[in-house]
Amino acid sequence: MKKFMISLLSIVLAGAVIVILFLSLAKESGPRYVYKGNTERVPIAIKPKEYQCSECNMEIEKLFYSAEIITKDGKTYFFDEISCAVLWLNENKPKDVIATTRVLDGDGWVDIKDAWYTRVAPTPMGYGMAAYEKKRDDLISFDDMRLLVLQGKTLQDPFVKKSLLKQ
Repeated sequence: MKKFMISLLSIVLAGAVIVILFLSLAKESGPRYVYKGNTERVPIAIKPKEYQCSECNMEIEKLFYSAEIITKDGKTYFFDEISCAVLWLNENKPKDVIATTRVLDGDGWVDIKDAWYTRVAPTPMGYGMAAYEKKRDDLISFDDMRLLVLQGKTLQDPFVKKSLLKQ
């Protein structure tokens, strides 16, 4: 009888541990990369550290460099800077998306293809690309920025950094 009680107690204890593990894994306190249900397909206002970048997994803290990609089924993907969005788009190749970025010369969102980009901003991942709404002589187009990011010709490259920042 004593062995039976010990065996039964062991099984109950193991079952309780398993239930606790499943419940702790089911909480939504883990990483948040995607917002579902954005049927209006508009940029989502977020707070610092509320979401993580869908490309590099960093918490999004500096909102003025952030970008969002909204798919036709209402999923919104968040990025800590435009370069991460470019890399994600290149890898995932989603169809019919709305891609927006925050701009440094305003407080709104702009379609990534309509923005103009600097190459020397102190961005979270250090690529240096940041968006502006108004064109200036020292800014480049989306297509040029995209090509430079995909070629790795950003501030992450020490030779590019030295050339652009004259260090």
